Order: sequence, then C-alpha cells, then structure tokens
Amino acid sequence: MSHVSKTEADAHDKIIDAASGLADLIERSRMALPERTVEDLSIFLARNGPAVREMLKSVKRSWPADRSSA
Repeated sequence: MSHVSKTEADAHDKIIDAASGLADLIERSRMALPERTVEDLSIFLARNGPAVREMLKSVKRSWPADRSSA
C-alpha cells in the first residue's frame, strides 16, 4: 500500500467535497443526466477548479435570472 501524506490526503478531501457540491448543483438544475455523468463531470470540474474559476471570474450573476432567489 502506498503512503499518502496528510497534505495529499487533505487536497483529495477538498476535491471530493467540491465535487459533491458541484454534483448537488447539477442535480438541482433538473437536467436529465445519468448519475455517472454527473459524478464524472463534477469530479472533472473540481479537479480543474483553478481553470474553472479563471473562466468564471467575470460572471456577476446567473442568466437568465434565477427566479427562486428573486
């Protein structure tokens, strides 16, 4: 069994937590995606968080406006 440092384990846990939140967001969107697709997509986005943040940094609000928060 390979040894994983605490730093590596913490980084992995953060990816899993972010992926879980992303999966919840995707599921709330009501898009009809297979569970495996939601899982794969959320993990991909979480692993690529810095690039995703950079792409979204200029986004100020949801469009069209999210009616549930109005």
